[in-house]
Amino acid sequence: MFNSNCHTHTVFCDGNNTAEEMVQSAVSLGFKSLGFSVHSPMNIENSYAIKPNLVEEYINTILSLKEKYKDKIEIYNGIELDSNWDFVDLSKFDYIIGSVHHLHCPGRIYAVDKSIEETEECVNKEFDGDWLSYAKCYYSELCRFLCGLKPDVIGHFDLIEKYNNKGKLFDSTIPEYQLLVKVYLDRICDCCPDSIFEVNTGAMFRLGNDVPYPAQFILKHLKQRNMKITISSDAHSTDALDFEFERVQALCKNCCFDEAYMLKGGKFEAVKI
Repeated sequence: MFNSNCHTHTVFCDGNNTAEEMVQSAVSLGFKSLGFSVHSPMNIENSYAIKPNLVEEYINTILSLKEKYKDKIEIYNGIELDSNWDFVDLSKFDYIIGSVHHLHCPGRIYAVDKSIEETEECVNKEFDGDWLSYAKCYYSELCRFLCGLKPDVIGHFDLIEKYNNKGKLFDSTIPEYQLLVKVYLDRICDCCPDSIFEVNTGAMFRLGNDVPYPAQFILKHLKQRNMKITISSDAHSTDALDFEFERVQALCKNCCFDEAYMLKGGKFEAVKI
């Protein structure tokens, strides 16, 4: 069993539980390690990122929990850095998750994962209903950001699939879409060969989606590229910490992965799955 999670949110941003409650739950689940990944301060209006004046308190809280629970679990102080991140001293964090949550269109910034209504509005108003053009815009921005950042972990790679369970919005099985994704995926793999792609069950927990991010065809391509993966739940509450981990491990094995990377001994280390 993969018994770690590097993508965890608390009340310091948009999570539902305190950091200590998350630690206590992780200990009860038999986790070996837990990484916190607060949403970075943002330079655009939003409702989910940590406020700049709380960053120091967040860091001190995680460091305090690290010491308090050192005999029970390894605790790590991470950050989920958004493409619209505002200044924060990155040297104070153990690791960085790189993610894109917004698209900048003429006259408006759209959230990729806020609601199905906003997603459809963006596609219809900005891309004349063309989902492939929308996808190209997202993956292009993701590629630009990740190649500049080179994060430790790449968060929810195909986030635009959040509301597309069972092809509800667009057909992600068509060759045109999958070729588009692989073009940008290859660029990112070339630019960020040491980054770890997360297999994220967040939308499975919150929306009941059938599969995690990224899609199976992406996982298979990552294996062909010899890239690393980790398993996470993008947990915003204690009951999501290990959501569907067993199922996702089986999925990863089906894509020929026999190991995943977890926080251990101060770094990400490979463990059998």
